[in-house]
Amino acid sequence: MEYTMKEMIEYIGVSNTTLKRYESNGLIPPVFYTKGKHRRYEEIHFITFKTIRILLKGFDIAVAYQLMKLAKEREFIKANWIIAQSQKDLVKKKETLQMHKEFILSVPQKSLKKQTMRIGELAKFADIQSSTIRYWEKRGLIEATRDKSSGYRFYEKSEVRKTIIISLLRKSIYNLEVIKGIVDEIDDKNLTSIKKHYTTVNNELDKQLAMQLRGISSYMTYCEKMMSKKDE
Repeated sequence: MEYTMKEMIEYIGVSNTTLKRYESNGLIPPVFYTKGKHRRYEEIHFITFKTIRILLKGFDIAVAYQLMKLAKEREFIKANWIIAQSQKDLVKKKETLQMHKEFILSVPQKSLKKQTMRIGELAKFADIQSSTIRYWEKRGLIEATRDKSSGYRFYEKSEVRKTIIISLLRKSIYNLEVIKGIVDEIDDKNLTSIKKHYTTVNNELDKQLAMQLRGISSYMTYCEKMMSKKDE
């Protein structure tokens, strides 16, 4: 069965520009052109476009594109390892979220092993870049204590908590001024808003996992189609 560009647009639910972009990025099998230079898609293209759209719901654009290129090149083992890494990264996000939640909600009852952290230690604990911490400090969201002799930055327990909270809120709130207002109002007795954001982010991770699994299932079926097409 063959599909025109117009028919494919209707079936997939995207613009012709999007379909052309997938083609120009080398994500789909070769397309047949008529003498009048009109595209004629086959059934494998229909499956390809469907697979791309599903992958994009659960994976980053770069990852989804790489997976489609590898399937086209029949580099299925490499693709499997990329999927495994993406799943590992998602698990890490979930574990980090839980660790941060336990830390935030236990302060001040729970004491840190170290009462202060240097910027590298805080960056590792919060799972962010040191440059991000410096930027937040410049914006007045957190405050460091300087060692007069060495000049090193040190962050007290309260600033560690703020850093974790800002890292969380940054995932769902994009205005740093709004975040600063929330952080400034937080005290040890009022963490209701933070609990709400943890729940929101946690639910988003659950949804992403579900979409990744759906995408993986569709991708595996697509890879089987590509293998059988090679054998034809």
